[in-house]
Amino acid sequence: MASMVEGYLMRKEQLIFLIPSLAGGGAERVATTLLPYLARHFDLTLVLLENRRSYPLPAEVAVAAFSGPLGSHTAHVIRTPYHILALARLIRRHRARVVLSFMEQANIINILASYITGHQAVISQRTSPRQQYEGKGLLGRAISQTSARFYPKADRIIAVSNGVKEIIISDYKLDARRIAVIPNPVDTASAAELSKKEPSIASSGDYLLHVGRLSVKTKAHDILLNAFKKLHSFHPDLKLVLVGDGPDKKQIEALIKGWDLADSVILAGWQDNVYPFMARAKALVLCSRYEGWPNVLVEAMACGCPMVATDCQTGPREILGDNEYGLLVPVDDPEALARGVEGLLADELRRAYFQDQARKRAQDFDLEQIGSKYVRLLQGIAETRA
Repeated sequence: MASMVEGYLMRKEQLIFLIPSLAGGGAERVATTLLPYLARHFDLTLVLLENRRSYPLPAEVAVAAFSGPLGSHTAHVIRTPYHILALARLIRRHRARVVLSFMEQANIINILASYITGHQAVISQRTSPRQQYEGKGLLGRAISQTSARFYPKADRIIAVSNGVKEIIISDYKLDARRIAVIPNPVDTASAAELSKKEPSIASSGDYLLHVGRLSVKTKAHDILLNAFKKLHSFHPDLKLVLVGDGPDKKQIEALIKGWDLADSVILAGWQDNVYPFMARAKALVLCSRYEGWPNVLVEAMACGCPMVATDCQTGPREILGDNEYGLLVPVDDPEALARGVEGLLADELRRAYFQDQARKRAQDFDLEQIGSKYVRLLQGIAETRA
C-alpha cells in the first residue's frame, strides 16, 4: 500500500504541448529548446498538427502527429474540426489537465477542444497580433477575427514580451491578470558549444550577419541592403551574410543586384545551427519593422556577438535596454543603421564592451531561468484543476 502511495506522489503531471509543426521558424526553435526542460518536470506529449520537423527531438519527448504535411492554408482550415476532435481524444486518453499551445492555429484548436474536455487551455502569443495580420487579405482578417473571438476564452495567456502583453490587452480587451509575460529561452551552454563548430558556409574576412525569414515587409531587407551599401563604400572588403529562407528571396536577390552587391552579400539559406555564424560575425544586425520577441538577439548574445537593432515594436528595447546591451536605432532609417554599425566597426573597445555585456545579459534568458517560470505557471494551473 505504501509503495502505491509513493508511486502516486512521484507521478508527473500530464502535459500536452500543441504546435502546428516543427518546420523551421522562430517559435519552432523555441519549442525544441523548451521541450527537454518541460520533459524533466511533466509527463510530456508533443502534438504536431502536421508531421513536419526541421529540428531534432530528445528521446524522452513522446510525439503524436495528427496529419502528414498539409501544405496550403486551405488544407489546414479544412482539417480543423478533425484536429479539435483528435486533440480532445488524446487529452482524455492521457487524462491531461493542461494543454500548452504555440502559434495562432494551435491556440484556437486548444481553446475549442477545452469546450469538449474541460482542460485548462494555456496559449502563447509569440508576436504582435495587430501587425502580424495587417495586409494579409481575407485569410489574415479571418485569423485575426477568430483570435479576437476565442482568445478571451483561454484560461491563461503567455505573452513573450511586455509589449505583446499590452497589445493583447488593448486589442482583445483582456484582464491583465490572466496574462503572464515569459520571454523565450536560450540554452546558453548549448549555444556556446554549438558556436565552436565551423559555419556550413565559409566566409573569409569580416562580415555582418542578419538572421531571419526572407520577408521584406517584416524584416526590412530593403533597409538593410541600403545601409550595407553605404557601409560598403568605406569597407569594400566587408561582407553581409543573410541566414534564412522565405517568400521574398527573389525580391532580395533583385535588390542585391540593383545595389551592385552580388560579390559582397552571401545568401546562406536556412541553417539548423546559426551559432557558428554569430560567434564569428563583427556584428549582428536586426532591422525589423516589428517583432514579438526577436530570439536572434538573445541567441547572438549567448555567443558574445555585438548587435545593432531597430527600436521596433516589440521586443528589442526589452532585451537591449537603453543601449545598455546593444545599440538601438530608429526603424526604417538606413542612415542611422549604417551609423550604428560603423560605430562598432570603428571602435574595437566598444565592440569588446558590448560582447561582454551581451554574454551577461544572455544569462537572464537562459533555459534554466525561463523554463522554471513555465513550470511554476503550468503546475500552478494544474493544481487548480485537482
